[in-house]
Amino acid sequence: MAESNPFTALNNPQLIIPGLLISSFQFETIELELREQGVTHILQVGIELHPSHSGKFEYLQVPIQDVEGVDLVAQLPRMLRFIDEAIAKGGVVLVHCMMGISRSASTCIAYLMWKERLSFVQAAGRVYAARPFISPNPGFVLQLRLWERSGMDFDSWKPWSRQTFLELMEEWGGLQACLFTSVMKEGGVSLANISASPRGSCGFGAVVPSPPPPKRRPMPVKWTHRLCCIS
Repeated sequence: MAESNPFTALNNPQLIIPGLLISSFQFETIELELREQGVTHILQVGIELHPSHSGKFEYLQVPIQDVEGVDLVAQLPRMLRFIDEAIAKGGVVLVHCMMGISRSASTCIAYLMWKERLSFVQAAGRVYAARPFISPNPGFVLQLRLWERSGMDFDSWKPWSRQTFLELMEEWGGLQACLFTSVMKEGGVSLANISASPRGSCGFGAVVPSPPPPKRRPMPVKWTHRLCCIS
């Protein structure tokens, strides 16, 4: 389903796989829309985010910034477990950051990599097909590629920092080689072709539109008869 207004698409949730939605922070603030989409669990990936509906949904908050030096992989075990357990119980998980572009997208990519044993490029292509404006920051891209190379082994993961990023970035060919678009192109994936493809035909990757506001019944008109004198 195409969305003509980019801001509407940004704030609407998109379905990645059954039980897993991604969006910006805006969608999380509206309880009615969360209920309409069957959301039961909410994963907030951002230091600036806080629950809008405490006690009404099950939350996991991961307070990280969207910068290259943040150790995303160190946070993955609890995030992946939260998503997996919720879906296993028949729940629906909303994963969101501020804009639904980098932190939440990287988390959803990591989940698909881990759950379905996909490469970074394969998993990222799936998430991009659902939300075709994601763009994980270069630090997250490099981390997930290194994690893939390790066989997605958490025990062997070494602490990450900005200095680590700068050193490894040069080993991998510089900043350009770590950009999301460059990595996808190198992996043989055309983001332009994915964007142009219709979504939703396979039951996932579909835009989930925000439900329209409820229709209100018109107030009954009460007629009153008055005598008017015209002079």
